Amino acid sequence: FSGVDHTAQIPQKMPSASWLLAFGLVALGAEHRVAATPTKYSFSLKDGHATSATCPGGDFQIKVGRGRIVDSTLNLTEVAWSGPECRGVFLGSASIVRTQAGTLLTGSDLFGAAQLDDVKMVFASTDNGETWTLRANVSKMYWANFFTVEKSLYLMGTYGDDIHKISPPNKIPLKGGPVVVARSDDDGVTWTEATTVLPGSFQTAPTPVVEVNGTLYRTMEDSSVGVGAFVMWARSDANLLLPASWSRSTSINAPKGPGGESLNWQEGSAIVGPNGQVYNLLRVNDQTSMFHNVAGLTRLVGNNLVFETYVSGPFGTSKFVVRQHNGSGAYYALSTDVTPEAAAAGLIGARNHLVLATSADLRVWRTCTTVLEDDTGFVANDSVKYTGFEYPDWIFDGSDIIVAVRTAYRGAVSSGSSNRLTTKRVEGFASLCSTGLSQVYDDVV
Repeated sequence: FSGVDHTAQIPQKMPSASWLLAFGLVALGAEHRVAATPTKYSFSLKDGHATSATCPGGDFQIKVGRGRIVDSTLNLTEVAWSGPECRGVFLGSASIVRTQAGTLLTGSDLFGAAQLDDVKMVFASTDNGETWTLRANVSKMYWANFFTVEKSLYLMGTYGDDIHKISPPNKIPLKGGPVVVARSDDDGVTWTEATTVLPGSFQTAPTPVVEVNGTLYRTMEDSSVGVGAFVMWARSDANLLLPASWSRSTSINAPKGPGGESLNWQEGSAIVGPNGQVYNLLRVNDQTSMFHNVAGLTRLVGNNLVFETYVSGPFGTSKFVVRQHNGSGAYYALSTDVTPEAAAAGLIGARNHLVLATSADLRVWRTCTTVLEDDTGFVANDSVKYTGFEYPDWIFDGSDIIVAVRTAYRGAVSSGSSNRLTTKRVEGFASLCSTGLSQVYDDVV
């Protein structure tokens, strides 16, 4: 790898050493290492676990800022790496923003065997993504996205993760936790304490906040009703740290598929439709060989979220992000699709093929280009098992797109066990989508 391992400094205004000890964060030389619960692994091609009964390589480490992955053909920049991979601690919730000061920020949290739960790590680049350093840690924040309102920077997620716990007013353990918001007024160096704006048990991912006529909209899912999709909103000039500033819609579960399939959905993108109304385009789980590359389209009507249709598009069973370009009005998505080859082999859960797609109306989608595909030399089955370019978040950056990717690549123990947070610049997205259309999805279920 090029670059160096940058010391992961904790900003002075962040919690003190007692907080670090409480979460098992220990400084060792030029690296910060996170204590992880030792886990024994047995080799199995079926479950993709590591190859030895004990994990070699010493303590778990997060290495920040190693730069371009030079032994790869994919032009990826590594923001952070977690390892050794057999420790079972992985990087999740990739997110990205360009601040009002022009700084690029990416973020990640940890999942798996980590003891450092519900902490968002914030990484910064002042050279347009060439190099990265750790800028901050934000406690009580998980599955969070960045967004800006004037000069302020926000994180919005949940104080709760995959571990089921009781979050009042719910009286039984459920996935997720209350919706929380934190603010930074100094370019992401220091943050307010994450405050609860909606109590309960909710799940989400880094999904977009969209503004319509001075109102901010963001999607969530309610664990108390299964995986009930809903939308939250607040005025952009309100105090976004106050619960009273936020309202929510009713929640809705995924309808059955056209063949009677029982489906779940989650992690939708809030987006303004061509008619000016707010939509929520959702990832669909439980896809099958007969029903895949689909998303659920819902619409906000008053305080109700209503189902519109299932839309065909390059949308597999991993979170995607849809944004509208302010200049052209066109919609763009970065998503992992199920390729015809993967579908023919029954590999419906593949996350190793990231594409750029476009639409004029959120219903008919066209694939523009492949952004990332496996170059490791794995055969198809092993590539699906061990490589993932998943859960992308991305921003427009002039004529380009910059994408942050939760990446399982070159050493990952499974495709869902992301050992890297990476970024990539996609140059000339509009040109790619005007000349490189490779597949058209024009059937709406």
